[in-house]
Amino acid sequence: MSEERDFSFTLFEPHRTRLPKNDQPAVEVRPNGRIVFNKNATQLLENSNFCMLGYDPENRALGILPTEELKPNAFPVRYAAKGAYIGAKKFFKHFDILPSQLVENTPFKSGSFIGLTL
Repeated sequence: MSEERDFSFTLFEPHRTRLPKNDQPAVEVRPNGRIVFNKNATQLLENSNFCMLGYDPENRALGILPTEELKPNAFPVRYAAKGAYIGAKKFFKHFDILPSQLVENTPFKSGSFIGLTL
């Protein structure tokens, strides 16, 4: 007959746990002046090849207006496998709002604009 003992088992739990991928629309503003859209946020651009950019200083918000035609001061939208980006360093320098570190936020619609608080 075996004697009764209390066992204290430790479960196998790997240290590295994978976080679920963020599938929410997100836009990053990088210190190099790039505005980067993740895959879900890219849908807001509606496959436009260009965009106009605006700034609301009162709300510290960036406005992105997708457009199909090349207008003076329009920025080209570059599409990639994992999203899209706009090179807009001149815009950020003009308003003196180039971030010193990466800013990531959830975009919102404001009329025809895609808005992003900085």
